Amino acid sequence: MLRSERGFTLIEMVVVMACLGIIAMAISALFMEAMSSYSAGQTAGLVVSDVRFAMDQISVRLREARDGSVVVNGAKNQVDFAVWEAGTNSYRTFSYTIVGQEIRANNQPLCSYVQSLRFDFEVVKKVVTITVTTVSSVPGARPGTGLPMTFSTRVALRNYR
Repeated sequence: MLRSERGFTLIEMVVVMACLGIIAMAISALFMEAMSSYSAGQTAGLVVSDVRFAMDQISVRLREARDGSVVVNGAKNQVDFAVWEAGTNSYRTFSYTIVGQEIRANNQPLCSYVQSLRFDFEVVKKVVTITVTTVSSVPGARPGTGLPMTFSTRVALRNYR
């Protein structure tokens, strides 16, 4: 006694489930790749942001350097200078240098993942050029995220005569 009922056979259901499983795996692989790319780009972006912050901090302080106080070492990777602080009615000395892969301000970490730091002091023009290059590889960032990057800025010394 055969019944003519409408529905899906077991084989049809297994085939559909297998196809849906393959599609779900492909979608999850694409999603994981997108998340990985986003994370790598975000890591590289944080490095760039930190370097820009460090350069801004150095520039702001250096711009106010006391006349005759700017000293760049022979390797051109350290600058020392004094700034007048009205609150204390005295000069405060600042020192910026690179130690390993860190830019340090008065021996305190300011920025990481830096490959090189260079100060070029043009005494006649009263200008200091700051050049920073990031490292080429950062944990969590894959090749192709734009690293290394080089940033450069020129700082006009306001208090130099």
